[in-house]
Amino acid sequence: MSKFRGQAACLILLAALVLMVHAGAAEPQNRPLRKQDPQTQLLNNYRKFPDRYIRVSGESWKYDDGARIAFHSFTLKNIAGAAYSGIEIRARYLDADGKAVHSQVLKIPGVLAPYQSKKYKELKVRNVPPAADQALLAIINASIGP
Repeated sequence: MSKFRGQAACLILLAALVLMVHAGAAEPQNRPLRKQDPQTQLLNNYRKFPDRYIRVSGESWKYDDGARIAFHSFTLKNIAGAAYSGIEIRARYLDADGKAVHSQVLKIPGVLAPYQSKKYKELKVRNVPPAADQALLAIINASIGP
């Protein structure tokens, strides 16, 4: 009887092994994900996150009460290894309490070459309310390449 139990246990183990192998073969085989090369990954980051690679500095602005026009001067610096064009900046105006009173998108003409800094003087924003106390500039969009 002992011999029979040993054979039965062996058969059960063999059947379990066959089932595991068969179940594993039925599952689709997962291919390892292909890793992007670093250059492609960097270009994708330049496309997705232009605000991380175009810096706004040296901001100043003047306001003409009569015409309700704000004149903005600033410098854009491209820290990416690719040129940007179609750059759009949002000018958001806040009152003395920090509440938004106006917002407008500025389209920057031309191309900002890799690692280039470019000064812009007195870009006009019309219809700015007199309550505007602060102006905040932020990059919202840009395309790589000319």
